[in-house]
Amino acid sequence: MELGGYRFTAHAENNLKERAYIRIEWIEKTLEAPDLKEVFSDIEIHFIKQIPEYGDRFLRVVVNPQRKTVITYFFDRRLKK
Repeated sequence: MELGGYRFTAHAENNLKERAYIRIEWIEKTLEAPDLKEVFSDIEIHFIKQIPEYGDRFLRVVVNPQRKTVITYFFDRRLKK
């Protein structure tokens, strides 16, 4: 699968089934217009966006910008409003 110019790794693809409560459009919004971007290295960037439709929780999408891949995504319980 490809979204916003990023391919999904096998792990991220499997999460589509396991984390069906996370909508594809939320992942896309997070990649296109993050509220926050955390750069950990040249191979790991975290895009974070508050999702009003899911109780204002924060979705974190981890990507490898060199390979243009989505590694994983999840609602980050550590982040608060």
